[in-house]
Amino acid sequence: MNAQGPQPPQNPPKPQQQQPQHQPKAEPDKPQGAEPAGAPEPEKADVIGGPAADPLGEEALPGAAAAASRVYRSTVSQYGSGTLVSSGSVGTMNFYGRQTTERVLAGPLPEDQLLRLRQVFKQPAEYDDHLDQLSTGRLLVLFGQPGTGRAYTALSLLDRVTGGRVSRLDPRTDLDKLDDDQISGGHGYALEPGAALPDETGLDRLCQLLARKDAYAVLLATPEPGDVLSRSARYHRVHTPAAQTAVLEGHLALELDGAGPDYERARATALDPDVLAARGLNDLRPAEAARFATLLAQHTRGKLSHDELMAECRKFAENQAAEWFAGGLRSETPERLRDAAYRIAVAVLDGASLSAVAEAAEVLAWELAVTVDPEATPGRPLFSDGVDARLVSARAVAELGTEEVGTEEVPVRTVRFAGEALAPAVLGHLWQHRHNARGPVLRWLAGLCEDGRPQVWVRAAVAAGHLCRLDLSHTVHELVQPMARSERAPRRLFAATVLDVALGSPEVGTAIRALVASWARYGDDELRWTAGAVLGRGRATGSVRESLDLLGGIGVQDEGKLRSAASVQVAHFAGAHPEAQTLRRIRAWLSDERRPQQDLGLQSTVYLAGLPASDLWNLHEDLEGHGNWPLMLALAEVRPALAPELAGLLWTALQTPRSYEAAVETVSDWLRRSADQPWAGRLERFLPLLVHGHDDRNRLLSLIKELTEDPDQPLNEQQVRRLWGAVQGASTP
Repeated sequence: MNAQGPQPPQNPPKPQQQQPQHQPKAEPDKPQGAEPAGAPEPEKADVIGGPAADPLGEEALPGAAAAASRVYRSTVSQYGSGTLVSSGSVGTMNFYGRQTTERVLAGPLPEDQLLRLRQVFKQPAEYDDHLDQLSTGRLLVLFGQPGTGRAYTALSLLDRVTGGRVSRLDPRTDLDKLDDDQISGGHGYALEPGAALPDETGLDRLCQLLARKDAYAVLLATPEPGDVLSRSARYHRVHTPAAQTAVLEGHLALELDGAGPDYERARATALDPDVLAARGLNDLRPAEAARFATLLAQHTRGKLSHDELMAECRKFAENQAAEWFAGGLRSETPERLRDAAYRIAVAVLDGASLSAVAEAAEVLAWELAVTVDPEATPGRPLFSDGVDARLVSARAVAELGTEEVGTEEVPVRTVRFAGEALAPAVLGHLWQHRHNARGPVLRWLAGLCEDGRPQVWVRAAVAAGHLCRLDLSHTVHELVQPMARSERAPRRLFAATVLDVALGSPEVGTAIRALVASWARYGDDELRWTAGAVLGRGRATGSVRESLDLLGGIGVQDEGKLRSAASVQVAHFAGAHPEAQTLRRIRAWLSDERRPQQDLGLQSTVYLAGLPASDLWNLHEDLEGHGNWPLMLALAEVRPALAPELAGLLWTALQTPRSYEAAVETVSDWLRRSADQPWAGRLERFLPLLVHGHDDRNRLLSLIKELTEDPDQPLNEQQVRRLWGAVQGASTP
């Protein structure tokens, strides 16, 4: 190493206590120390801290801050319209009672309905197997979820075997009491029983009655959650929906008299990204496909404007939410409440793991049940529940994804709605039409804050932010403000996330900005902490100056009681607004004669150097892809003109006794971790900017030498050569 330059001193020289003088107009590339002349040796409590502490503290796994910010950035936009991902057809379970559009009346199927059925019906994959079972066995029990086209399949099968003599029985029909006089010869009967299906003996009896009359019957059944089809294979078959594209095209062809220019225009409109986004559902049930085809036909023929078409499309998800949460005699049974809880859990945790959603849904089901009956002691079913049925009942799909455990990603099955419009539609319907559901839902959301997994608590906070947009006064009073006043940092961080999400709403954004500013100026310690966490996201005020004014006030009040909390938010703010104005404000604090302002500037500098870019909540788009880069180096990379100013801030921290140890620790961490990192080259270009004299050079060379001789984690030879050359090559006055 001696060949590379003069042997560095064994120990890096520490700055002399009296040397740095306050010079407010110091050049940014040669900053002066923030320590006033003659300042006494700083007390231990005044020493500037090291790397920014995770606000979740010891309650979270390593890497929780980075994981939380990543979940936030990937989730925060889900309550608006966006690009839809196509998926297979998924049906729904009617929430309260049987689905009225599929409930059949006694009597023959009208000729016009039979004709339309023949024109638009698309056969599902197992249609031929079902037809064979019905033809030879006379009786078919078709298992499937309401809304998936099972009734149309039943009517089509009966039409095929009877030549159009199809009747529908009233759901109240008691199959055990049915006799020969009630069955017409050669007819086919479709029935969705209002009560439970007969057992196998009862089905055998019904089959004999049908055979004596040369008749047929298809019974529609909805499997219970967790139901595995293990009963009589002679009668039971599972219904699989037909491809939604084929169903829609069949209805379009009928509406527009077959293929032709109008049909092609309507089909192209159906695939238009704006129309898909407005519809917000990846799959369409048969009834929805029919309605959508009618709208497209009206639009194609000029009877419906583009804006009117978009408005009608947006009603699909809203109608589904209204159907799920419609009232009725059975609307608040334990089974229905569990259905409701699962759908709400998917709406809130859309994209989280199946296990997280299932557990959250059970907790919410308990909250709902004790709200309905405070004396109840609700339990959980063990084996009478299943994932697949729950997914179908919620129009949800399971996918392979990942989640972070500590700092590593592991594979998991995730769940989301089959359409981006369903989550906001569910929450919107609850908040606007089901007032009594607000209490248990808010208690549940507050409980999710206690879950240490970012995939849970961050998504819950984002959903609560959407509820703030719908009713700011109620949600802030009942949820946000109590959490913002909590003594526990995770709860305050939850409240800050809620407010940051709600800031995106033009209707309530102004009120939230005023609330945050009031907390920052006049609140107690907890409210000011929460306000700082909102301000650090970068969009709580109308200007950079106002945000930094408020953060500065939080950081210096009460002799810097919240200095550390405010400083880390200044670093976050710099990631959201990588502008010279942000750095100039930190320089102004460093140049201030008052000790609290100096300490705020020093602490902000240390955090700016040590905070990973991956921890940022609202990072600037130019910082995308900079992963675990130290924020200061990432800013120097995307804003090269700011590199001298950034280095000047760090130089000041290195020259000031009370921040020296923290600053050296940060630079040591850079040097130690730089091997094979994408930011290694930027570090080598940045180090010379820290050299303004021989003492600076010797300090860095000694640090490199010390790390090279580390018995546990020594720098590798190639790494040392590059770093040593970068520092040696720096010019000095």
